[in-house]
Amino acid sequence: QRGAELLRAPVLSLIHQRGWQPHLTGGSQPMAAPKASVRLELVQLSSVLIRHAAPAVADLRKDIIKFGWMFIRNEDIMIKNASYVLVAQFIAAFDTPLKIILQAYSSLLKAHQVESRFLVRQALDILLPVLPVRLGQQASEPPAAGAAALPAWVLLAKRILVDNSASLAHTTHVYQLIAGHPAIFFPFRMHFASNLVGVLQKMCLTHSATSETRTLALDIMDLFLAWHEMLEGHGGGDANHNLVAASAEGDANRSSDEGVGERSTSGSSLAAPDLLLPESRRETIVGLLLRMLCLVFDFALKTNLGPRALDLLQRYLDSTKWQPMHLRLTFFERSIQQIEAQGMNQQLVLHILTVLSTVTSQMQPVWFEEYFGVLAAIIRKCIVVDNGQVQKIVASMLRQLYEQAAENERLGSSPAAGDLRSHVETLVNKNLQDGTNTFGTLLILHSIG
Repeated sequence: QRGAELLRAPVLSLIHQRGWQPHLTGGSQPMAAPKASVRLELVQLSSVLIRHAAPAVADLRKDIIKFGWMFIRNEDIMIKNASYVLVAQFIAAFDTPLKIILQAYSSLLKAHQVESRFLVRQALDILLPVLPVRLGQQASEPPAAGAAALPAWVLLAKRILVDNSASLAHTTHVYQLIAGHPAIFFPFRMHFASNLVGVLQKMCLTHSATSETRTLALDIMDLFLAWHEMLEGHGGGDANHNLVAASAEGDANRSSDEGVGERSTSGSSLAAPDLLLPESRRETIVGLLLRMLCLVFDFALKTNLGPRALDLLQRYLDSTKWQPMHLRLTFFERSIQQIEAQGMNQQLVLHILTVLSTVTSQMQPVWFEEYFGVLAAIIRKCIVVDNGQVQKIVASMLRQLYEQAAENERLGSSPAAGDLRSHVETLVNKNLQDGTNTFGTLLILHSIG
């Protein structure tokens, strides 16, 4: 490594004599330093040396780990967790006793102080990739009868989530760890799936939800799709392991979200049950995305998370990959009512129609027949908004409704379809006579042919 070439023996000897050794000669407590910032710099310097020049400091590794381990007992939370970063770097670079590895990993999983969470996450991100190598399949306790033994590092993470399920503050960094390392946790996905889905609503929709927790919620939704793609890449994966794990964790709770209805029986069926993303779990995620997008306008419009949530909604509804869902339009009706009461704000109307068009693009004819009247009512309220982007979406959705009515004789002859045609014709004639909203009128004429 280039760092090893740059570090000469006299330089390392100086750091060793003036930085590490003085803290090891005073017994169990580190020597007094002029400032806490000096201690912090020494710890961070040690981390940098191991990360960039591990071979150069290999002969000094015993003193380095003693130095780092001494500082993890420091009362200063920044020094303490910076020392865990140092210990994690050491474990990644050198063979380390299992007891030290497990103790460091367990302590990091339990560390939840907000002011130094970034250091905890940094240490875990360094440590986690080497745990399967350093610890292998060693279990921390005998498995239950009939259950597969989990590696100790997996079991420790799962236990933290279970024991602290009521406190998001104590588990956020663990969820971030799992979401940030999908490949590492992939073999153990079924042991975390229900817990991950169960915490999403707390992250997204409670009064304590923040930009950080909502970002994490989207990360977890993305994680499930990444795991699903990995599973497809494995040709369906280890089905037996999934069945055992799914049985052990219990059936996933069915969603009761008002924005998600019964499963559709139309469309092609899957060749085998999807234990990672069954319909109930996918419905829960889609329902949460719709609630965030349609009801939490600050999230959807004032952060960069809205477009990402919309992309996730598209991927979870993709009719080329999944069985179609039978979504109700409750959230959209409620949103339009709120927007209408506020004077039909153009930005909000455009946002809601963008989300709705994402949903309608993946729906089946039977769904359009059931919700034709609701869709027509929403369009009738939005068609008068004098905004070019709104009018483009309105015209596109009108085309969808007209096409569905043309292909379905019963729907085409229904009062809802007749009322929509009459309303559109009246509005078009009025606009042409008055010379108003010419762009939108031409779009409508083009869309309905």
